Amino acid sequence: MIRPLDGKKPRIHPSAFVSEAAYIVGDVVIGEGTSIWPGAVIRADYGDIIIGKNCSIQDNAVLHTDDHLELGDNVLLTHGAVVHGGKIGSNVLIGVNAVLLEDTDVGDHVFIGAGAIVRGKVPDNSLVIGVPGQIRPLSEKQAERLKDPTARYVQNGKRFGEQGLGLDTTEFQAGS
Repeated sequence: MIRPLDGKKPRIHPSAFVSEAAYIVGDVVIGEGTSIWPGAVIRADYGDIIIGKNCSIQDNAVLHTDDHLELGDNVLLTHGAVVHGGKIGSNVLIGVNAVLLEDTDVGDHVFIGAGAIVRGKVPDNSLVIGVPGQIRPLSEKQAERLKDPTARYVQNGKRFGEQGLGLDTTEFQAGS
């Protein structure tokens, strides 16, 4: 379901895939090649939410903010993860059920482990695991995983869209 709020409606790139079971409301921008999967909630009722190119917002993930939330390109937000405001760089993987709090500022090429709770600044090329999240250097294998973390999901979004499994976003495309 896609809904405007207070005169602000989501703006969705024509190449994005949005599941019919997702909920998107308010001042939201969704970039090229991004996929929004079942149960995802993107609620921009207090501030704006900007999602870059080729991101994957997976099942039951939540994006919300009190003022501003921005995701770079190639962000993989996995099942049940919650991002509540802040800034997320590009080529970032956010693990299952991880929570990023309002003041989080995540750099590029960051791997956030499942269940981590993150706040504050996370530098480029980092691994974050645990509660509270502990920052460590990336291994070579983890760094390799972040080179194109969403490629499979960009293709999967296209596959679902081609088979008519997403919402018609025509009225929410930029400029309409």
